[in-house]
Amino acid sequence: MRRHCSPCFLSTATIPSRISIMLMLLSAIGACQPANNDDESSVDLVPSNDLSAFAATDVQRAEILATVQGVFDALGGDADKLSEVMMPDVTMRSNNIEEDGTVTSSTSTVEGLRDRIVSSGSTMVERMFDSQVMVSGPIATVWTPYDFYTGGEFSHCGIDVVTLLHTQEGWRIMSLDWSRQQPPDCQLHPDGPPQGR
Repeated sequence: MRRHCSPCFLSTATIPSRISIMLMLLSAIGACQPANNDDESSVDLVPSNDLSAFAATDVQRAEILATVQGVFDALGGDADKLSEVMMPDVTMRSNNIEEDGTVTSSTSTVEGLRDRIVSSGSTMVERMFDSQVMVSGPIATVWTPYDFYTGGEFSHCGIDVVTLLHTQEGWRIMSLDWSRQQPPDCQLHPDGPPQGR
């Protein structure tokens, strides 16, 4: 059966390149349909722009978001939590959008993040909200706005993009990418600043 795919390209002028690629791939999946013909055996795999087939169940969503929350719990001082929620070879990349629109990126390792948590003299608080979770077999992605505070002071906000793999031990993070921005280019948590931190 011949298929015709028409990817819908999104405006990604201010989104880091890896995130842009993920968005374009998701859009392309949603835009792929069988070519029009009279063959009654043709089946629409995914209706145009409809990704509902990949929506997480309530149970999957709870498990996946709990895994991502484990990273945020680790930032609060429980560095051992990282090994429970991350693959040993996880890739992490911070993408800073500068005032002139250029993007600078830096990578980190689990060990580097653990050292930062242990040696930090300030409590770090990261909060996600309005999270979108997509699942296909053993692979899941989370796209979520977040804000970040250090020592009770606002630092930055942006988007986290997390890719997870379902293992015998449960969901584990394979990659974590995030943008670092300042309002109004990113949103703050709707609950306001964190309390008691």
